[in-house]
Amino acid sequence: MSRLMLPFFFVHLLTSIYGADLPRDKSWWPKASPLPQPAGKVIQVSTVDELYRVTRGLEESANVHVAATAPKPTTPKQKKPAADRSAPLELAWMPMIKIHAKFKGKTGRVAQIGDSITYSMAFWSPMDWSDPTPFLPDDGLPKKPKDKRWRDWIVGPRDKGPKFGNYSGWKVGNALKVIDEVIRRDQPEVAIIMLGTNDVAGGKVPQGYAMGLEKIVDQCLAAGCVPILNTIPPRRNREEAVLAANAIIRKLAVRKKIPLADFHAAILLYRPGNSWDGTLISKDGVHPSGGKTQDYSKENLKTCGYALRNWVNFLALRQVYFRVLHPEEAR
Repeated sequence: MSRLMLPFFFVHLLTSIYGADLPRDKSWWPKASPLPQPAGKVIQVSTVDELYRVTRGLEESANVHVAATAPKPTTPKQKKPAADRSAPLELAWMPMIKIHAKFKGKTGRVAQIGDSITYSMAFWSPMDWSDPTPFLPDDGLPKKPKDKRWRDWIVGPRDKGPKFGNYSGWKVGNALKVIDEVIRRDQPEVAIIMLGTNDVAGGKVPQGYAMGLEKIVDQCLAAGCVPILNTIPPRRNREEAVLAANAIIRKLAVRKKIPLADFHAAILLYRPGNSWDGTLISKDGVHPSGGKTQDYSKENLKTCGYALRNWVNFLALRQVYFRVLHPEEAR
């Protein structure tokens, strides 16, 4: 299977977030690409099928950046049968299906690996008490697990602190020291991983960052746990370092064929240029902004950074649930 099938994850998440609300005017896109691509190509796509047709003829390259554009309006008669539309996507998920086959841990356990942006109760804890399903589009997938709510299935949304793999000020090295114990004790089925904001505080990506992040991912994969990598958000006065870290994250996701919740791209889509500063990123220039962290309406996703991060990760988890963990429920 081509490594380029992995961008299905990115495109499906982005089109789920924005749907028909994505502007058709390309000038709305950020002037500076969120992914450095000196030798790569930018592919504008509108559907998973179109991406499949475009990428299967290209040379394999980790430099390919996939940007989701507005889907073309269609009538019910123009739509393909669901089975046909999903076939390429199912192939893209096969590596994770094989990884998960050896899972023997705790069903529904979602580990949270990261720094203060993960340690904050604004991230992920709303999954313990709120219902995201009213905000989901009709995209062919079920909106919730069979006979249960998402909060009935997700385990550990309030698990915060070093012993759970997240804490303020943490870098990759800190998480690497505890990941073995987190996996051994909690036996997570899925792990949300976002590290790098503190690593680039000095203005560059330090040596060992890429290797450390890969080791964390490998520990998850060895346990049959599905990792969901997150890109790090923009950081004031650290633009180049953030881009470099996110290039590492994206390339790792492609190489390992694992899901990516592209938080950085989502921020730039809602707040292009530097308009994220003081809106989706708080006044400190580092952390996502707070507010209604369980409200995933279009307007709130423009102003609440933590709501946007919760949303892109929920969309990723929903894909993992129905494509990898319980595909029988999506049939």
